[in-house]
Amino acid sequence: MFLRDGHYTILCSPRLELMHCKANDPEFIGIIHEFRKSEDITSSVYDLQNRMMNYIRIMENAYQNPFVKEPEKKYPKILVSYDSFKHVAQRLAKEGILGKFRIVVDEFQTLFTDAAFKGDVEMEFLQNLSYSNQIIFLSATPYMEPYLDKIALFQQIPLVELVWPKEAHKTANIQKLPYYRQSITKTIGKIIDDYRVNNYFEIKMCGGVEQYAKEAVFFLNDVHKIISVVRQNGLTPADTNILCARTDDNYKRIEGIKDENGNKLGFTIGHMPKKGELNKTFTFVTKCAFEGVDFYSKCAYTYIFSDITLKHLGLDISIDVPQIMGRQRDENNPFRLDATFYYKTSDDYYTMTESEFQKRISDKLAITNGWKATFKNSSPMMQASMARKLRDSQEKDKCADDFVVIYDDSVAGTVGIETNYLAMNNEIRAWEIRYTTYISGCQVMRAIDDTTDSISDDPDVKQFLSVMPGSFSEQLKLYCETLESKPFIREKLESLPQIPITIKRYYNILGPAVIKSNSYIESRLRRILNTSSNAELLRDAVIATFLPGQFYSLKQIKASLGEIYANLGIEKKAKASDLLNIEGLSCKPAQANVDGRKENGYIIQN
Repeated sequence: MFLRDGHYTILCSPRLELMHCKANDPEFIGIIHEFRKSEDITSSVYDLQNRMMNYIRIMENAYQNPFVKEPEKKYPKILVSYDSFKHVAQRLAKEGILGKFRIVVDEFQTLFTDAAFKGDVEMEFLQNLSYSNQIIFLSATPYMEPYLDKIALFQQIPLVELVWPKEAHKTANIQKLPYYRQSITKTIGKIIDDYRVNNYFEIKMCGGVEQYAKEAVFFLNDVHKIISVVRQNGLTPADTNILCARTDDNYKRIEGIKDENGNKLGFTIGHMPKKGELNKTFTFVTKCAFEGVDFYSKCAYTYIFSDITLKHLGLDISIDVPQIMGRQRDENNPFRLDATFYYKTSDDYYTMTESEFQKRISDKLAITNGWKATFKNSSPMMQASMARKLRDSQEKDKCADDFVVIYDDSVAGTVGIETNYLAMNNEIRAWEIRYTTYISGCQVMRAIDDTTDSISDDPDVKQFLSVMPGSFSEQLKLYCETLESKPFIREKLESLPQIPITIKRYYNILGPAVIKSNSYIESRLRRILNTSSNAELLRDAVIATFLPGQFYSLKQIKASLGEIYANLGIEKKAKASDLLNIEGLSCKPAQANVDGRKENGYIIQN
């Protein structure tokens, strides 16, 4: 909305990847201006400011052309990161036009969650925002109101909440799994091993048709562990995309990934593919890269890892899970709202009592006030020296001993010292999360359920899961009897990964009557599949898989037929042309664009 409407607008983003996605959206190319692009590493601030001013003049002159009868009025739209905003504000103020611009601060909750690591950036950003009276702080996952109320800047700002109607809510399906006995790297390694054996990550049914997740997105907030996973599992740049903060340290670590012979593999920090571009099989994303980024994949599954033993980067369930679950944007991806959440809790990891924690905060504030008083009472020369040393300290210590922050006021051209209230409230929030949410597995699961609409919230589904027995035969019997009495929940039960896919296969291929007549015994049902008329079973399975009016590439057809043959015990190599020999199925050769490439295949006719 803000990038389309009739206002001069500066859209401030905490993530370069978010800006990259917006700037490369076909709808906005040539219309919006990205202040600092990834290729602008060597460009001077002066050159970037001049390029921005040229863009503004072009946009302003676009509707003043006397030779155009009814020109479309265009408004400058500038994309800039939080840390580069000071350069934009400085130049626009110098030109006397800063007041023309409305400033939209996107994903503003990151002001708090990032404060311990780049507090100077966040405080400089807020200081330079103070020169404008047209500011909108925007987030689809807003920070908790009690913490906003503790910051003077936010106390008087009206809060507007957009409440979506219940029918517009999207229902997620999140499995919650602890990884107490294994490390994160071993858990991910097991997922990768299973993929290499099965040729898919997860499997589910949609409308009776089996769907396979061929790609995986791992939300893992630790670059060191990502590199460990890559090395231990022999991943390559051809099949792996790593999205993280674009810092010098991260570039050095990731580009330094080597093979067993000590040769660099050619990794670097990646970008999320645009619409129509191919996605890689394995995508790893850290917290500093996913906010607001749109993922377009037709078959990607989501894995979320939360490690509370990380001091500052523990995943805040109330904020991040809804954010992550909104990242897959392709409506055709059957796994778009599915995820597995791996968490680690520790009863003895965080033993600091509330009174001890409060004293810690008080002591850090006292030290901070001491530094501020010393700084303000010092000579300009001493202030300059202290500012240099305190900057170095805040980069290394990450607010370990105090909340001092040195920041630049680019508009006024001065250096200031302040209490980093953002980092302080982030530390308080992190302690509360550890002390409450992560104290036990039950609390973790309850927190996730409180922040997402889930398929398992459906009363009938909840009843089914609550009584689902342990043995395969008992589960199959419950599945058949439940759908006999409540056929309207079939689609919901089919989508649940908690129910074995083999149960759904037997039900769809053989039907409840045959299953019941064989006393729900799997060995008998398997024997029926192996000895009955494969032609009839094959026909039913193929017709259920290939839908009328849809185009399927030769590669897709071959893969799907291969899976059907394997399920039915048919020892035959699948070929796309096999579709032409299926009774009751009509198809014709065709071509279509698939993931940006022209593919040969077949269209299934009605």
